[in-house]
Amino acid sequence: MSEHSVTVLRLDSISSAEREEITVDLQDLLLARGVILPNDLRDALWQPSEWKPGPAAQMAVVEPVDWFDAFLDTANNGVDIRGDRDAYHPVENDEAPRCPHCAGAAPTTYTDSYGDWLEEWMTAGREPLFTCDRCGWSGLLGDWTGQFSVLIGAPAVTFLNWPPLSPAFTTDIRAALGDRTGIVASHW
Repeated sequence: MSEHSVTVLRLDSISSAEREEITVDLQDLLLARGVILPNDLRDALWQPSEWKPGPAAQMAVVEPVDWFDAFLDTANNGVDIRGDRDAYHPVENDEAPRCPHCAGAAPTTYTDSYGDWLEEWMTAGREPLFTCDRCGWSGLLGDWTGQFSVLIGAPAVTFLNWPPLSPAFTTDIRAALGDRTGIVASHW
């Protein structure tokens, strides 16, 4: 059996106090909408997340799926809301991003120096800047197009093994996080 997740995260660096405030506001928003509930049956293997799908979780997905009731009882279908800066990797989905202007492939420096820029971004907090080999556009990694590349940031909310999230719901999450945000779709 495989697992998947979708993480929406803030890319711009902010203070720990600001991260905490946004994390609490995001948690309150999801609770108020009924999308999540506290996980009263936490278990390290079965339900490790602090939050589980709430009574209105179905309103957060693209369309009702016929197996939604079974989803509510599925193992590891929780929600993780984190305020600490971390790396979010697509695992088996790993794919270099594309230029948002010409759809060109990420430059060779993306793959050739992957470990170096990733470590610098994680340890020093400097998001890498890449220039498109095709059109010459330059931008921070989080501004390139794709959901299958590694991103680093905080706060973040991860939906584990959920049906596809609706674009409107994802837009609301991004607005709650503020400023620049990114999405990482993982599969393992």
